[in-house]
Amino acid sequence: MSSLYPFICVILPCLIYQIFAIKQGDLKEKTYLVPHLIWVYIFLIYIYLAISVAGIGSVWDIGQYSGIIRLEEINLILFNSNGILTYILNIIMFMPLGFLLPLIWERFRNPVRVFFTGVGFSLAIEICQLFNHRATDIDDLVINSLGAVFGYFIWVFVSNLFNSINKEIAFISKSEDTMDTYKTTMSISKNEAIIYLILSVLGEFFLYNWYIFPN
Repeated sequence: MSSLYPFICVILPCLIYQIFAIKQGDLKEKTYLVPHLIWVYIFLIYIYLAISVAGIGSVWDIGQYSGIIRLEEINLILFNSNGILTYILNIIMFMPLGFLLPLIWERFRNPVRVFFTGVGFSLAIEICQLFNHRATDIDDLVINSLGAVFGYFIWVFVSNLFNSINKEIAFISKSEDTMDTYKTTMSISKNEAIIYLILSVLGEFFLYNWYIFPN
C-alpha cells in the first residue's frame, strides 16, 4: 500500500480530468478511445516513475527543514555536477518523455515543442525539490530537456522504420488496405498531454503525505 499510495496521488487528478473531458468533449474517433487511453496510462506510469526517481517534495515537507529555500542547495552553474554518470542517467530518465509525446499526440511531432515540454516538466520537478532537502540543479534542467529531445529523435527513427516496412508490405501485397501503424494521434482535448503533466506534479505535491506511510 505504501507503494500504491504515491501512484494514486499522481493518477487520481488525471483520472478525474479524463472523466470530465470525455463527457464534455466531442470525440470524432471514439473507436480509438480505448487504445488511446491505454497509451495514456503507459505515459502516466512513466510520469509517476520519473517523479518517484527525482524525489520531489510536497506541501507536507514545509517546516521540516531550516527554511523553504536553502541557497546552498541551489546550483545555477552549468556543468558543475560530479561525474558524467549523472548526466547519462538524467538523459535516460527523460528519453521516454520525448518518445511517448509524439507517439501518442500528433501536435508533439515537433522537436522544439518536445524540448520546451521537457523544460517545463523538469523545471516543475526542480522547483518541488526545494521543499524536500534535495539539490535544485540547472544541470538537471538542461540535461533532462536534452534527454527529451533525444527521445524524440528515437521516435522519428522508429516511426520511419515502421513506415518503410509498411510500404514494402503494401508493395508486395499490391494492396492499399494494408494495416497502417496503430493510430495514436487522437486526443480528448487540445492540451491533454500538458494537463497530465501538470496534474501529475500537482497531485504528488499536494496529495502525497509521507506521514501516512513513514519509512
